[in-house]
Amino acid sequence: MRLLVVFMTLILSSSTDELDLYSYYRDVTGDLTFEDVKFKNFTDSKTNNLGAANGVYWFKIKESIGPRSILEMRSAHVNGLTLYDSANTVVQPMDDTRFPSYFLINKQLTYPLYLKSNFPLEAYFPIHILTESSFASNDKHSFLGIGLFYGTAIALLIATLTFFFIVRNTQFLVFAVLIVAIILSVIGKDNILYFFNFPYEVSSILEAVGHCIVGLSATCFMMFYLRIRPHQQWIKWAMLSMSSVSVLALVIFAISGNLYAYSIVDISGLITVGFMWVLILIIAKGIRRLTLVFVYSINLFFITDIFIFHTYGIEIVKFGITGISILAISNFTLIAVLLLFSLKNIQTSGVIMKHRIKLYVERLKELDNYKIIQDANDEYLESLIYQYKLENIEVKVLGDISKGLSNDHIAHKYNLTEEKLQNITNALYLKLGLESSKDITQLAH
Repeated sequence: MRLLVVFMTLILSSSTDELDLYSYYRDVTGDLTFEDVKFKNFTDSKTNNLGAANGVYWFKIKESIGPRSILEMRSAHVNGLTLYDSANTVVQPMDDTRFPSYFLINKQLTYPLYLKSNFPLEAYFPIHILTESSFASNDKHSFLGIGLFYGTAIALLIATLTFFFIVRNTQFLVFAVLIVAIILSVIGKDNILYFFNFPYEVSSILEAVGHCIVGLSATCFMMFYLRIRPHQQWIKWAMLSMSSVSVLALVIFAISGNLYAYSIVDISGLITVGFMWVLILIIAKGIRRLTLVFVYSINLFFITDIFIFHTYGIEIVKFGITGISILAISNFTLIAVLLLFSLKNIQTSGVIMKHRIKLYVERLKELDNYKIIQDANDEYLESLIYQYKLENIEVKVLGDISKGLSNDHIAHKYNLTEEKLQNITNALYLKLGLESSKDITQLAH
């Protein structure tokens, strides 16, 4: 219950951007200066997401909400920000903030203000103007959410790796890779690296790496843990192809920062996860099937709405950064359930295997005992042979007599006449110093 209250507090603490307080102008060439842009016609903002119409934008901030306020650009895909007032005074950004922020003191500034921003990927500009108290409150809740999310993520990652090192089952390693992928995706989206002064490029590349790994983890899970039937082989090769395309697009994006390469990473990952989702529905069973479906459904929604659609200005469900983190934590919770199911299955398999090994060892002991007895008998017969210098046929007859075979059986076995067998038997009695076959049986045993 307390956790739910924290989640609701985090969600409700997010403010909406004030579209009526600013307008924008798209600098197509990116060459306009402050003096040039003052005389341009700015467009009133009806939306804060223009999708693929990326590039350099100028924003005219019409007014503030009080004598002292803070302007914040809550976008992870933005760089090159510079804020001017009408007197061409440059306003310095604040230090140690999660998003680019500027402290506005009205008596020191001349309105309107002009904010220059570059959007390398999607043109998404959620500009917020907050009072000092609202900014401080949002900052506190923001870092509370960060601690909750990354604390949960790291704890689950450590638990997963611990399971892997204990049971040595690579299934846990696949889950660990999926957790890392989700962490990287959220790191890029929540802009936490800006707080540590990392450049925008690092954050965006890590985000793309996370998207790529989600698809790769689905492919690995399919390869090693799902039994693909012959008529489903095309799905296997389609997933491998999409994963290869995703990796190639990731390399191109890391080198060029191209929006379309970034989109291909997302789209190929989406197709891969989609195939995985279908395979789970077909192959998996029971509670494990339902849990896997939920996990990859969240991944599908993540990639589709929060990344692909958002990049092109389409929003089915408008999720803030806090909402994204909560959705990711829900995914972590489901992964934790999967870990428990996997551990239980491994323990059950271990008990069955121990029982089988025990039976196998008991059988080996029985075979060893039989072999020891047989070896002893063979050694004793050999000693008799060498001691009494028995011939080959005599050795055979001696062995059969010791087994209790009748004379008729022995004669038929070696194609001997009764007279011949009797002569061999008499010779044996003479060499061994015995009087009857009963004595031979006792001697052999």
